[in-house]
Amino acid sequence: MSAYISISDFDCWMEKYHMLRVDVLNHQPSGVEANKRDLNLFSNYLNSQNIEMITGEETLKFIGWLRVERDNNAGSINRKESSIKSYVKYLRFNQVKGADAFPIESLPRAREPYAGPVEALTPDEVIKLLNTIDHNSVLGFRDLTLYTMLYSLGLRIGEALSIDIEDIDFDNDLVRIHGKGRRERKLPLTGDLLDIINKWLIYRTQLNNADTLHALFVSKKGNRLSARTAQDNLKKIVEKAGPFSIDKVTPHSLRHAFATHAIEGEQDIFVLKAIMGHASTKSTETYLHPSMKLLKKAVNEHIASEILNDLINSNIFALRIHQARDS
Repeated sequence: MSAYISISDFDCWMEKYHMLRVDVLNHQPSGVEANKRDLNLFSNYLNSQNIEMITGEETLKFIGWLRVERDNNAGSINRKESSIKSYVKYLRFNQVKGADAFPIESLPRAREPYAGPVEALTPDEVIKLLNTIDHNSVLGFRDLTLYTMLYSLGLRIGEALSIDIEDIDFDNDLVRIHGKGRRERKLPLTGDLLDIINKWLIYRTQLNNADTLHALFVSKKGNRLSARTAQDNLKKIVEKAGPFSIDKVTPHSLRHAFATHAIEGEQDIFVLKAIMGHASTKSTETYLHPSMKLLKKAVNEHIASEILNDLINSNIFALRIHQARDS
């Protein structure tokens, strides 16, 4: 059997594949769009190289091109690999020539070198960051509300920006979060956070389209606030408030700080999983890195510290130190 797929077959089945995922399989539109971009990128690369038959070797060259020419990281490369693998399996199901023998399962995943433990903002740094925001202007208080919710509830930036006013249950002090994979979760709103949200709703009335737009967070132009704008605004705040103990502070840093501080407070991992909207505890476990505070606590409370303390305070140890200095 031929272990290659013609570029013409690869291209002509793509639209049916995308329609199947949206109309029949009810896949998340954002995920379908991402896969579409990945497959189009692969197809454009092949056509630019005048390749008519897709082989395992050409696929590996594409992976190398992603790393060298586009400087893609391991996560981005693996997502593109996953898009190609799923599509080839679809072609197999439709008995496209060459798809059955195509060695897509042998395509190796990209790996990143170990970068060391991930560090998080300290509680004092979070306070410094939030206090740097202009609390008196409309847009400043909007940003304060947004970034406070990211930290207080451990939200992803996309989750926070997708909140509608109708998602807030003021009677029961709850907010409905639209998470990844269309999974929803309800989180409690503390009194202080609820007060900030209520105050923001008053400020919000001064923005364009506030009376007709459902979005909790509104842009200066009267649209739902975008992730790019939220990221850019935080970058300006960070530059003004810095320096910080971590190299790069992004909206996700506030979610990470929430998880880290919860672990330091000995929060149960299953409770943390539910709050953060993870599908499995494996995702939550990525936050289980010990902070320097916990490392110091563990070392200081270890029996080795007691032994060393007794040794240092003993007359014999003190005598040997003096003898060493005298010699």
